[in-house]
Amino acid sequence: MTNEPTPATSAPADERDRIDRFEAAYNRIDRELQRLLDEPREGRRRGFASALRQIAAERRHFGRHLDFMLEAGELRNALIHNRFGAVEYIAVPTLATVAKIESIDEELRKPLALRSLYAKEVAMLDVTDRVARVLALVKDKGHVRFPVRRDGRIVALLTASGVVRWIASHDTDACDIPSSARGGRAKVGALDATAGARGDERIICTISSVTVGEVLSRDHRRDEFALMARDATVEQALALWTRNPRLEAVIVTEHGAADEVPLGIATATDLLKLLDPRG
Repeated sequence: MTNEPTPATSAPADERDRIDRFEAAYNRIDRELQRLLDEPREGRRRGFASALRQIAAERRHFGRHLDFMLEAGELRNALIHNRFGAVEYIAVPTLATVAKIESIDEELRKPLALRSLYAKEVAMLDVTDRVARVLALVKDKGHVRFPVRRDGRIVALLTASGVVRWIASHDTDACDIPSSARGGRAKVGALDATAGARGDERIICTISSVTVGEVLSRDHRRDEFALMARDATVEQALALWTRNPRLEAVIVTEHGAADEVPLGIATATDLLKLLDPRG
């Protein structure tokens, strides 16, 4: 009696489909990593794990996938090298795993456009505008960051906190006058005498007539902005924050030029929420 080898059992069609999709996505990711690293097509290639770590370091958004992709690399090795015969596998990726690696593949090859995140409504100011307009925009629109233009070019960013710093830099106590000492309403732009019934009401300095240019001198974030073109990607914007963590905002124009009209504005909050590992 001879012992004949047991025929290999083929993997079910659904498992075979998941394996094929997983391997195809993995291979596309591997090729894209090599392209991004400008590795030579012939000769020595960067190892998959090494390439992943470098790209994750350069692309903070992609970095949230690093742990998953390292595990995917282990799974791929098991699929390729640890088969039982020609058609049996030691492990089979779940449908959720396949869907995730395919989404990472698409994200890597088709970077997320910055325009999908930035706020479309931008309040542009001129250095000659009065702060009364700024206060109205903060109150009515909730805006807290304003590109500022001089001679048709974006030259600074005014923030609501910068306005507060300008107020704090002045001795407002010196402007408090008991209501009993009022001699009538002051000139517009100097003091705002607000009538009222209570005897302890006071007159306070008003900044409504102060120019945006004057207030900018006290805004320590006025230069912490960057200009980007409308076709920029989230990864490119995140790279700016990597180089300058103090960056307050990215102002988007058609071609990223200072003499163009702002199309949108993106903040650190808008972008860094993408780094949430739960995303």
